[in-house]
Amino acid sequence: MKTNKTLLLIGLFLLSAAVFTTSGCKKKTETPADPSFVVSAIPTGDNLEFIGYCSTDDVRLTKVIIRDPLLNQYTYTAGGDIWLMNEGITFGDAYAKQLGTWRFTFVGSVVSDSRSFSVEATISVTGK
Repeated sequence: MKTNKTLLLIGLFLLSAAVFTTSGCKKKTETPADPSFVVSAIPTGDNLEFIGYCSTDDVRLTKVIIRDPLLNQYTYTAGGDIWLMNEGITFGDAYAKQLGTWRFTFVGSVVSDSRSFSVEATISVTGK
């Protein structure tokens, strides 16, 4: 009888120790950060041209939504083209020069893991 109680206590101790040690082994998965984009404006008379690039990842762009300071919206369709990190992306058109904050929403996926994103970048246009 004494042996059964001792074995039961040892078994309970080992079970408790196993549960305690394995519960702390779960790794927390961190969500990777969204890619970062940088946009620059190039004045061309009364118009602006923009060039952007992704400073963190190679990306597959679906589209770029451009909003001027007057809230007009333009869409540049990128067609799923791959843009390498730090490779310039031009948006094909000249836009009427409007002073204020321009907003660019880049939509696509990261090439390395196919993680989709929708990321905004802004640029403030000042001057004459």
